[in-house]
Amino acid sequence: MKTAYTNTHDEYAVLRESCGLLDYTDIGLVRVSGPGAADFLGQVATRGVEFLLEGQTMTALLLRADGTLLSEVLLHCHTGHYLVEIWPAQASEATEHLLTRGALAPGTTVQDVRGEFDVLAVEGPASFRIAQKYLPFPVASMGYRSFVSTEHDGRPLTVSRTGVTGEYGYKFFAPAGAGEALRAEFTALGAVECGKDAVDVCRMEVRFASVEHEAADGRATAVDLGLQWMIEPGKEPAGTGDQPRRPVCWVGAEEMTERPSHGTAVTAGDTTVGVITHAVWSPRLARVIGTAQVDTAVAASGQEFALGDGTALRTVSAPFLTATSLDVALD
Repeated sequence: MKTAYTNTHDEYAVLRESCGLLDYTDIGLVRVSGPGAADFLGQVATRGVEFLLEGQTMTALLLRADGTLLSEVLLHCHTGHYLVEIWPAQASEATEHLLTRGALAPGTTVQDVRGEFDVLAVEGPASFRIAQKYLPFPVASMGYRSFVSTEHDGRPLTVSRTGVTGEYGYKFFAPAGAGEALRAEFTALGAVECGKDAVDVCRMEVRFASVEHEAADGRATAVDLGLQWMIEPGKEPAGTGDQPRRPVCWVGAEEMTERPSHGTAVTAGDTTVGVITHAVWSPRLARVIGTAQVDTAVAASGQEFALGDGTALRTVSAPFLTATSLDVALD
């Protein structure tokens, strides 16, 4: 996924107000099949897949052997196999992790199938109108975290409703080589190409955790990002409840114009109480907003903190704003 095609501000507006086109060239895709597939995924992921029905998708986490967070994944239940979808930034390491574990799993075949697909997505409050043209039923009846296998121009096409910005979002899995024609169709229908930076801003605003930014040092746990709810009872790694700091969301003061980098100290008076984990400029809020790890004793909404240069920030409850799509009917 490109950083930007034009500029982040304009692409952000597209995602929040109309329909953006996202290119998932670097996404990770791993197929898990065989009689041991469900058991294998139950061991390597933090949530079991036994209850998933064909056409359903579920989020889960992959953890390293030391319990640190490797990746958030989407698990798609197909007839006869599961497809593991991995965010581009974690695709290489997570794919290797699954292949290595799969080689030791009885009755299970684990394959890197990224080369079999071109993956594109439309995202934004108007994206459902484009998705409708590729669905054999009313788009309003398609539930979030679901997918359908259909055909387009005589080729198989899988459409999933798995938006990543808080807005309506639909991802298209086409056979390798069919992506350019699909891209041309989307742009002719009004979709505008958008890059990763605009997506990152939207994700922060609705408080979708960013593993690549918030776990940038590779030592973060699910608890550090507030993702412990994605770990089923009995699957918690050792030390899950021992972290001295917790994640918080914050809004910078009006005079904060530069985004503090990952690891910037957060202070209360003369005491360092935490570090910044991620920050973006929110065009809609006209403020720098972000996340931080702070001492458990002060990890609450409404706390006044500062950066090393004295610039103030205040912790707030998430999400930072309401997505536009919540007021747009699927008709």
